[in-house]
Amino acid sequence: MLHKLENIDSHEEELPRVSYGGICPHSGRYLYLLPDEKSIQAAKLLIEFLITERGINQSIRVDWLYEPANGKMFGVLVCRNTKNEIGFLRAFSGEWEDRMLPEGWVPSSGFTNEYATERTIAEREIDKLSQQIDELRTLPKTLFVCKELEKKKKIRGNISRQLTDKIHCAYRFKNTLGEILPLRNIFGKTSLPPTGMGDCCAPKLIQYAIRRNLEPLSMVEFWWGASSKVHPRLEGHFYSSCKPKCHPLLGFLLRGIKAAKEQP
Repeated sequence: MLHKLENIDSHEEELPRVSYGGICPHSGRYLYLLPDEKSIQAAKLLIEFLITERGINQSIRVDWLYEPANGKMFGVLVCRNTKNEIGFLRAFSGEWEDRMLPEGWVPSSGFTNEYATERTIAEREIDKLSQQIDELRTLPKTLFVCKELEKKKKIRGNISRQLTDKIHCAYRFKNTLGEILPLRNIFGKTSLPPTGMGDCCAPKLIQYAIRRNLEPLSMVEFWWGASSKVHPRLEGHFYSSCKPKCHPLLGFLLRGIKAAKEQP
């Protein structure tokens, strides 16, 4: 999984002004990782891979990224292993097409085996109910139709909430100090974590490195594929970690990591 870094460009290049971090839950200070020459070189290798593989390697189907709203953030994390070898991990935000995980990529931060079967069953039932709801909406609004509509919407909502709770339970983060942070505990009992929290590039990469006893050194993220209407981004441009989903996790995950900087 640790990809080799070779032939690092020796010429000086201005590093992008991006960072990946969050507020430490203990000190209250901002902990963060920065890009360096190695992480920029790793990003270039990944960009070259995405360009080369487009339309060629159908097992990863890079063309899928250019369909509407399918563009993604990609990230690389430069690490050192126990043999003092330096390489990099690579990840993409969220899930790939049809939930597949192409070989050589960092998986989800969650223990997906804990909810995989339930998710498949629940999503099939939700799709079935959604179709029934759409059909009911085309009928004359009689008392019976209105009651059936509300009944099926309620059932669908209950299934969705149960699935969301199951997924949240499967996300338990661990830092290098051995501290555990369940996803459900981040915002307390008053509000739920945002959808997809924990599966952005930075948390995925750092959590994977910690679980594999790799030492994070630097990282960088960039956008690739079709732009998002909600958050317009330019292909190949570098971006910092997002605040809503990443910052509450990264401040915890970076505790104990030597390369993490601290903002006074």
